[in-house]
Amino acid sequence: MHLAEKKTVSLSFRQSEYVYDRALEVIPMGASTFSRNPHLFVIGASPLYIDSARGCRVRDVDGNEFIDYSMALSIIFLGYAEPRVSAAAKAAIDDGLIFTLSCPQESILARTIVDLVPCAEMVRFCKNGSDSCEGAVRLARRHTGKLKVMTVGGYHGFHDWYIASTARREGVPPAMAEWVLPHAYNDIDAVERTIRTQAGEIAALIMEPVINIEPRPGFLERIRELTLRHNIVLIFDEMKTGFRLSIGGAQAFFGVVPDLAVFGKALSNGFPLSALVGKRELMRQFEDENCFLSASYATEKASIAAALKTLEILEGEPVLEHVWSMGERLKVGIVERIERHHLTASLKIIGFAPMTHFVISETAGFTVAQIRSFIQQESVRRGVLFVGYNHTSYAHGPADIEYTLDVYDEVFALLSRRLADGMLADRIEGRTISSFGVRGIS
Repeated sequence: MHLAEKKTVSLSFRQSEYVYDRALEVIPMGASTFSRNPHLFVIGASPLYIDSARGCRVRDVDGNEFIDYSMALSIIFLGYAEPRVSAAAKAAIDDGLIFTLSCPQESILARTIVDLVPCAEMVRFCKNGSDSCEGAVRLARRHTGKLKVMTVGGYHGFHDWYIASTARREGVPPAMAEWVLPHAYNDIDAVERTIRTQAGEIAALIMEPVINIEPRPGFLERIRELTLRHNIVLIFDEMKTGFRLSIGGAQAFFGVVPDLAVFGKALSNGFPLSALVGKRELMRQFEDENCFLSASYATEKASIAAALKTLEILEGEPVLEHVWSMGERLKVGIVERIERHHLTASLKIIGFAPMTHFVISETAGFTVAQIRSFIQQESVRRGVLFVGYNHTSYAHGPADIEYTLDVYDEVFALLSRRLADGMLADRIEGRTISSFGVRGIS
């Protein structure tokens, strides 16, 4: 289906279902990334596998086309298959991709990041956020001689040090949980109590500086003050916020500078690369090989070249202004349509304009999963891949936003009727969504 065609059509997902059945035989859940697993989608009434993508549109294995707002879990910032980024990466592949020694572009990219990010005095590259977060925590523990780590909302990867504090800790030694102290975002009183009573044991406080809801006035500033006073290394996990809220990340946007930070996703517009950055005195601990962080593919040249080109575009063009503008237009329009169809008890849209998130509430006896499934199914039928959150990109234009808002206007009207007449569950045509991903968003 092309977007120029009639909005509501009957779609086939036979190939998606075939691939899913085959994948289940050899891949647990049918996908190696949890947040891409088919249980996050209405199996039978939604795409399960993507074949290709350009700009802000994805094409599934059945040939159906959709406007996408997940943008590969917020990884794609400029747009899918951005030609200048792709060309830079392809040239690097032709050079040989990866070598016995590092390539000079590694230090050029590191210097570029140092120039852009307030806390960055040195940089170390990895391939994903989990590894960069692990490295940051390791630096903090070595530097302070302490072991406990405070978390404040957010998600910081699958490594034992963090995942032990979550419900997904099967297979992790229970003792690991003793070293992690979880806290709710914006609860500064709880943060202060923990620091007051355990500061002598706390090596680091790691947090996403903003998740979906905005920080309360003074929240981030107070955390910075407390961590400085008590010799606690402050780590910002900027995997999502980095280069998206501002080119210097959330730390530049809010004016609160941590000791260490991790970046990725928008850094290289889809190519696998993450960066651990921070103060020189902390980062130089990696010069002692006994404080160890290494990755065989960290200096792979294609991703480094893609990141250099991505940052060049971000610095030279009005990318951030555009992304904020499109995100704000989408958010305001969604709020208007929620109110128009009397769905304020069921739906909310929260977060800063470039990264908003739907909050769905149980209504009229229908579960969150059922309501979410219905919205996804009906949005997909109209050419919008609804996943519950919106990461606007440089590739989203006014026409995409207006089309999406027209779709939501129709879908929310249907949702309102089905909630009122009690027929919502009967109208879900596929298998109801049964998993919500980490934190319910990505």
